[in-house]
Amino acid sequence: MCFMKKIFLIVFLTLFTFSAFAQRTKILGTEGQLFKSDSTSFQNEVEIKLDGTTKYTDYKIISVTNDTTVIDTTLTLKKDFKFNYLRKDDFELIAFHNQGQTFNKLGYNFENSSLIPSIGASSKHYNYYKVEDINYYYVPTPSTEIMYRTGLEQGQVLDAFLTMNTSRQFNFSFSYKGLRSLGKYRNALASHGNFRSTFNYHSKNKTYFLKGHFSSFDILNNENGGLTQQSIGYFENNDSNYTERARLEVNYTNANNLFEGKRYYMDQTITLFSKKTKIENHNTEVSNRFKKYNFYLKRIEFLKKDTVNDNSKMIDSIAVLASLSKTDSSQFKSVHKNLLFDFKLGHSFMYETQHYRFNQTAANTIFGDAFNSTISDHTSYQKSNNQVYLQLNSPIVGSLKAKANYFTYNYHYNSILYYNTQTIPDKLKGNAIAVGADWDTNYGNIYLNADASSIITGDLTGSSIKASISFKKDSIFSFKGFAEITTKSPDFNKLLFQSDYKDYNWQNNFKNEDLKIIGAEINFTKWGSIEASYNLIDNYTYFNENSTPVQANETLNYLKLKVNNAVTFRKFTLENTVQYQTVPKGESFFNVPELITRNTLYFSSFVFKGSPMYLQTGVTFKYFTAFKANAYNPLLSEFVLQNTTDIGNFPLLDFFANAQIQRTRIYLKVENFSASFTGRKYYAAPNYPYRDLTVRFGLVWNWFI
Repeated sequence: MCFMKKIFLIVFLTLFTFSAFAQRTKILGTEGQLFKSDSTSFQNEVEIKLDGTTKYTDYKIISVTNDTTVIDTTLTLKKDFKFNYLRKDDFELIAFHNQGQTFNKLGYNFENSSLIPSIGASSKHYNYYKVEDINYYYVPTPSTEIMYRTGLEQGQVLDAFLTMNTSRQFNFSFSYKGLRSLGKYRNALASHGNFRSTFNYHSKNKTYFLKGHFSSFDILNNENGGLTQQSIGYFENNDSNYTERARLEVNYTNANNLFEGKRYYMDQTITLFSKKTKIENHNTEVSNRFKKYNFYLKRIEFLKKDTVNDNSKMIDSIAVLASLSKTDSSQFKSVHKNLLFDFKLGHSFMYETQHYRFNQTAANTIFGDAFNSTISDHTSYQKSNNQVYLQLNSPIVGSLKAKANYFTYNYHYNSILYYNTQTIPDKLKGNAIAVGADWDTNYGNIYLNADASSIITGDLTGSSIKASISFKKDSIFSFKGFAEITTKSPDFNKLLFQSDYKDYNWQNNFKNEDLKIIGAEINFTKWGSIEASYNLIDNYTYFNENSTPVQANETLNYLKLKVNNAVTFRKFTLENTVQYQTVPKGESFFNVPELITRNTLYFSSFVFKGSPMYLQTGVTFKYFTAFKANAYNPLLSEFVLQNTTDIGNFPLLDFFANAQIQRTRIYLKVENFSASFTGRKYYAAPNYPYRDLTVRFGLVWNWFI
């Protein structure tokens, strides 16, 4: 891991140095010269020759399923919601006090469940990148992005990314996200490292495609078990002797847990037969979506403006359009079409190792009796997935893929445990073969998708059927309906677990969980959006109040409804997101707040003469009703049921002032500034307070050579 970090650092610093001296660049295209100046001036000048005019649409982000978006340098409110160490909107989460700690869930999403069980330790997976989270790239010039954010007490997070094409056929990228934050409370250190490298290749005639990645991660957290009961009293009464939070007693100061691993992934396809080569058309939805902003579009076209080539008098054109429409420009996608049809053979391979460790220098009675005076738990998991598929692309049937998967897994400990009358085995090892098919097509504005997989033989059982139908009307209105029926095994740590603590050893032969999900999403460009889902889950598996895994005897019914809209008056906007949840059946073991709301009132405008800066500033209010939130168990890195303590029913007020200068977005946030006048009853989980008033600063900076 250290070796890979050093390689990445050397490569990044080399490219960063080259980028710095190329901040003033003369680009030669087919229509003459265009000088690009950044905020820093250098005497040296680098001349780059391009085959033609480079547009923002040439800088592509490609998902593992080949959905394509563009590198986005705009400043929108959605970017503010994603400016955290996860870089995701955390609307349905409540964070623990320190950056890099875990989150408690306010809402749940059961869609797209994997047929292969996870290692467990679910609270450690927020900063873990799955296969579908890794993107691939195509860029005409080297591109870099730096994200920096301050932490708590000697802490910060840095996410650095670099990608370039060595030719039109080959792209590679490196990225590393490092986090270290000491935290305000005792023994709350978070130290994370996450390295990713990708490659993306296609032959000149575009009959062979190859992409893959390597990822390595280590997620370390010191654990303190939360505040003692006496310290909770000091905290809630705002005792002046304990405004320095490190003075508060915690349950222990000698424990940590670590989740780490590596993954190797590759996917390749070869075209066996094709009547006509594939072409790419840019999605006309971009222009259709912004008909009312034709003035900007014409001006952009005249000046050959885009998010890559800018000058001192104009900011990014996409920023103008996105800000006026309250839309994130990541929705601008490219659409791939096949004029006739082709037939492809594909193969993907994934191998991954994961390790979960819990260490404690002295056993603590909170977890019960122990076999040893010091605790050293270690769970290992290796898994692989080989998939072979045949894909037919036709204007009649759309895209039809037949696939076969061979899974292997080895979830294990160091030895067999004999305890009382129990014999706890050392591993769950086996394989499984699954077959299935995917189908994508469209008929005019109607888009259909179906995906089916079933394990036909092996040591696991499971199946999944997913289907969706979408409709779009001139970018004014869209609808999506979806349904899913899945049966799958619970996570491995619920089936088998070993620990130096006696009460944390078990083997279970649970039934498969059966999930039935139906939902819909409706979007109105001018009004907002509505999302609804209804979940029925049989054999729902969870950790009870004793931190022991059990299966529910009744069917869980879970309804979720979310509404979002924005109202704009001149330069002020009020954006609202409200989520209603109810559990008609299963509320004895499944707890969620009935209502979650997030409301943001903000001002946005270009400022200063010549409009060199775009500013967004305002206040975000977040609130959720009181509920018996799950308690955090750091030994398992899981949240467990508790039915005694309510959290919630407190406001969270954040002030923000964000600005965009060319391709740099600057973020300033005062978190929970209402702490001093709303009472000290804000918790992320029982015994774990949410953060006090905190000032955060950060930026996201893109370079395009």
